[in-house]
Formats: sequence, C-alpha cells, structure tokens
Amino acid sequence: MFLSLGIRFEANVEAMNMVETTGNYSKHRRVPYIIESENLVKIIYVPAVSGESIDNAYQEPLAMEARAEDQSVCTLCTRGEFLKSMDQVYAKEKFDGRDLPKEPEELEQGIVKKCTVEDVGGFLYAGKPPIKRTSAFQVSYALPIKNFAVYSMLEPQLHARHAQLRDVEKREEGAAEQMIYYVEIGTAIYGFVFNLDLMAIGMSALTGKPVLSIDEIRSRRRAAIKSLARMVSSGQFGAKLSRFFPLGGIRSLVLTATDKPFTVTSPIYEKYEETTLKRLEKISKEFSEECKCYILGKDGLETPEDAFSKLISYLREKDII
Repeated sequence: MFLSLGIRFEANVEAMNMVETTGNYSKHRRVPYIIESENLVKIIYVPAVSGESIDNAYQEPLAMEARAEDQSVCTLCTRGEFLKSMDQVYAKEKFDGRDLPKEPEELEQGIVKKCTVEDVGGFLYAGKPPIKRTSAFQVSYALPIKNFAVYSMLEPQLHARHAQLRDVEKREEGAAEQMIYYVEIGTAIYGFVFNLDLMAIGMSALTGKPVLSIDEIRSRRRAAIKSLARMVSSGQFGAKLSRFFPLGGIRSLVLTATDKPFTVTSPIYEKYEETTLKRLEKISKEFSEECKCYILGKDGLETPEDAFSKLISYLREKDII
C-alpha cells in the first residue's frame, strides 16, 4: 500500500528554514522558481523550506509514536539526532556492543530490528561492506503555490538581546549590554508532497524478505501513519518555532492510498485536488486497482484529522495495519 499526501498551508511571519548567518544577519532559505507571466517564462527567487527540514520534523514524532507502540528505537533517534548507523561506532548499539556481522543481510537486519526510525527513514552504513537502506518515505521542498509565488515575501526583522553586566571592569572595556540582530522572515502559502511506502517497512532492502513478524510490521506501519498525522496536525516542522511559530494553517489537503506507487498532483498548482482525483479514476479503471482519495472539504472531511481517521479505518479493514 502506497500513501501520498499533498498539502497547502499558510505561513505568516515564519523562519522555518534558515541557511546561514553573516554577522548579525540570519538569512532564510530561498530557491529559484519558474513562473509564467504574459506568455513569458521567468525565474524568480522565493522563500522555501527544505525536504531535509520536513524529514527531520517527521522522524521526531515517529520516534515518539514508535516508543508508544513499545517498538525499539536507538538512543540517538530517541533524542532526535538522526545520525543513523553510518559507521561501526553508531551501529554497534544495535548489536549490544558485540562485533558487527560481516554479512550485509545480517547487518541490515540487526539495525532494522533495533530501530523503527532507521527502518522507516533508511540509513547509509559506510563501513565494510557498505549498506544503503532507502527511506520508505519521500518528501519535497515546501514551495509557494504558483498563484502566490510573486507575492511571497522575505523581510528582515530587527531584534535585540539584553544582558545585564555587573562587572564594572567589563563596562569600562566597552562590553555590549545589548546586541542588535536581524532575522529574515518569510510569508507565503506553501505546498509540499509527502509519500510513504507502507510495504517497504519491516522488509529487507537486500533480500526483499520480511525482517520482522507481521504483527511488528503492522505496528510500525501504524506508527509511521500516526507520526505523519501528528506532524500535519501540530505544525511542528521547521526551525525557530520557539519565537517564530508561523501564523496561519492548513488551506487544503489531499491524501491517497493505492496498491502501487502513485503521487498526488503537486499542490503548488491550482485545482490539484480535482486533477489528482481524475488521475486516480483513470488508474482504477485502466489497471483495475483499488484507490482511495480523501480531500479536505469533501465527503464530510472538515479537518486533516478526519482524513487520517478515514485512512486508518480503511487500512485496518484491509488488514494493512
């Protein structure tokens, strides 16, 4: 079963993805973007949130949900440090301090069994032999929607930090009690796509065979879906949320479930909900596949939580989770 999520959200005054600091100036990530205007194609630069940022925001609740389901999660992933099993030092925990197996299949199985996050999010072991486990989920950058791209804004905001100096000698040396700094903030209606291959969870990337029992696999699939719902519902993705939590909310959402890989039409385009539905109808008809589509505002789905609730009920009926 393959899940695909397309979502639009409004973010006013956000600093969700900062890329560098020059002196006292923190810059927001920006990317080149294609727009069409008066029969011309232009490239403009717009604020953006990287896929790596959203990836991190998804794996944090994944670790939390996995622990709630009594699943194994390694120490670093539990702390939100997703270094994964990149070498012998970081992989050794999965084998209780023992020497790592030399067979690639045994090494992959040992890591997958000991950490749900590395099972779902993948890892790249750079030892000998090297092992690559591709992530079961895919995520795009969050970009301004086409109709809004030219209106998306980046603007520096002035802030000041104050620290009281009690040492008279430091005062005479000219130590600053107040520091002025600028943070570049963005405002836009963003859209991004998130795909999740449920059938890759708990399966070996090397042999294609199950690494876990069917009950453990179902449990990890539940955690993967719940963490996606948690991320969408809470808005806990991006940086500087402690003082720049963006105001706004979810504008629209499309969630699909298909037997084979299928990606929703990108939400940066207008009428992406209708286009996605038409594409699914053709696939269902031509390839005789069962497809489900949940669209915010249709069929009684008033909130994103309604869509995920419907999806979870459907997957339980299909005995997927």
